[in-house]
Amino acid sequence: MEINTRDFGAIQVDADAIYEFSEGLYGFEEDKEFAVFPKVFDDVSLLYLQSTKNATPCFLVFEPWDLHPGYDPILSAEDLDRCGAKTVDDLIFLVIATVRETVEELTINVKSPIVLNPKTKKAMQVILQNPDYSVRYRPFQKTEEANSSC
Repeated sequence: MEINTRDFGAIQVDADAIYEFSEGLYGFEEDKEFAVFPKVFDDVSLLYLQSTKNATPCFLVFEPWDLHPGYDPILSAEDLDRCGAKTVDDLIFLVIATVRETVEELTINVKSPIVLNPKTKKAMQVILQNPDYSVRYRPFQKTEEANSSC
């Protein structure tokens, strides 16, 4: 499928990379279908979550375990059911990054990840039950106070 992006122009994505977000994403509730795709820059592969219907929104996303060691998402039974999953092991988790001027200032939202069910192609953004996870976690910040809950 061909989709139009703000940053990369028209690109081809595999149908298997497309997920249905029945509720959209927080702040982007009108966008119900997104594609997940990689782009390679200088031998570094980055992952993006892109609306299939509009050139924006597009988000830089990461698998949380890459940047938050010990990440252990706790979903409510209702969220598991809405994703069509029995356990979190059935799901793929992605976290949205906010890019600042320096890598030390990059933040990821570990409190409200994107949850993908690769079997049903259903997806949603959830608010985890983990009370200590932040919406502005700084994986490259050296001090602990930079990662306090927001």
